[in-house]
Amino acid sequence: MRIAGYVREPMGRQPGPNTFAQGERIRRWAIDSGNDLIAVCQDHSGTSSPADRPGYRALVEIVRSGKADAVVVATLDALSPDKVMQEIMLVDIRAGGATVISTDEDDLEVLASAQDDHARLVVRDVVAKVDDYRRAFGLTGEADGTVAPAYPSEEPSADDTHNVVVEFIAPTG
Repeated sequence: MRIAGYVREPMGRQPGPNTFAQGERIRRWAIDSGNDLIAVCQDHSGTSSPADRPGYRALVEIVRSGKADAVVVATLDALSPDKVMQEIMLVDIRAGGATVISTDEDDLEVLASAQDDHARLVVRDVVAKVDDYRRAFGLTGEADGTVAPAYPSEEPSADDTHNVVVEFIAPTG
């Protein structure tokens, strides 16, 4: 399986491993599971809004282009410390055709069902309803019928690509 990793420096005093440690956890997971790590995309701690996340944008483009079968994070907090934003990001990654995997055992139940996390269940329901609404009224933007991003005006500019950190890993064996 082709894996793309995503790392993000924790913001401020937010606890969690730094990008180096996150990257090592992802690499170890890929080696131990026998999967091919094709890229690791990185955002820095100063990134706060979706428009200021060139590493995440690169990750989504890798997924949407079909080059990765799964996205691996060291912890879901790398996506966002906010549960609502995490759920929206998980939906986008999965809509691109990739599975989301966390190396943190505490995240496994969240990724599987989140049956005890009512906030996540509400967000999942709302996101599904928005998707149903957009499909019902022809508000899709992709040729394959998938839902277009809710933020089409936030196309990356040429300047955004200068700050993207993407590490491509040569295939082993």
